Amino acid sequence: MAKRNTLTFETSNGDVVIALHPTLAPTHVARFKQLINAGFYDNQSFYRVIDGFVAQAGSNDGHDKSKFDAQLLSPLNAEFTQPLSSNVQVIEENDMFAPKTGFVDGFPVGIDEQKKEMWGLHCPGVVAFARNSEKDTASTEFYIVIGQAPRHLDRNMSVVGRVVEGMQILQKLPRGDLSQGGVLKNITDNSKIKRAYVHNENNTPYFIQTAHHEEFKKRIQTGKHLDNPFFHDNSYGPRPIDVCYYQTKSSTSPW
Repeated sequence: MAKRNTLTFETSNGDVVIALHPTLAPTHVARFKQLINAGFYDNQSFYRVIDGFVAQAGSNDGHDKSKFDAQLLSPLNAEFTQPLSSNVQVIEENDMFAPKTGFVDGFPVGIDEQKKEMWGLHCPGVVAFARNSEKDTASTEFYIVIGQAPRHLDRNMSVVGRVVEGMQILQKLPRGDLSQGGVLKNITDNSKIKRAYVHNENNTPYFIQTAHHEEFKKRIQTGKHLDNPFFHDNSYGPRPIDVCYYQTKSSTSPW
C-alpha cells in the first residue's frame, strides 16, 4: 500500500492502523485524510461501540465547528458502489448478498458483472463512513466492523478501507448500552483517540496480500475441500467460500 493511504489512530491501549483504498470511495477517502490532517479526530473518541457489531468514532456532533473549514464538515454524496475494476479477483459466485464476491487489491468487494459494479463488503475490520437515514449525509463520522460481518449494510454505506493492525485494540474498547443505541454514557480515556495521522515516508510500510498469493489460494482450497487431516467429513463439499472469513492477510513485510 502507498504510505499516503495508510493511517494510524493512537489510543490508550495501542495503535490501530488502517489501509485506505481510493477506488472504493474516492471522495470519502480524500475527506478522511483531510479530516485527519486537520486534527479533527485528535482527542475525540469511539463513542458508540456495540459488541459484535461496530465501533463508531468522531465527535458525535460535539465538535467546535469554528475550528474547521465549513467545507471539511459538509455532507458528502454517497459512494455506495463503484465501476468494476479490472483488478478484481472473483473468489465466490452466488454469494448470499451479491452475485459474486472477491477482492480488489486485497480489499473484499461484492461484484456485479452485468451492472459492471463493485462495492466494499462489511467484513470484520472494514472501515466505512457513518450517516443519517438520508444517503448523502456522511461527513465526519466513521465506524469499524468489530464483530460478525453485517453484510446487510453492503451497497448502503461508503466503505473506505480496512484495519491492517490493531483489531485486538478495538476489542478492548468499552461497550455502550444497547438501549441507548450503543452510545457510551461516560467517555473515559479507554475510549479516546489520542491522535490520528496519515503515514509518510518515515512510517513502517504495510503490505496487503492479494488473492493471487499461494498462501491465500491454499487456504481457499482447504476451505472448499477440507483437504486437511483435521477434517473427517466433507459430505457437502465443495463448500462455498465466505470472503469475510477468508480475508487476505496484511503484513509489514512484502508478500
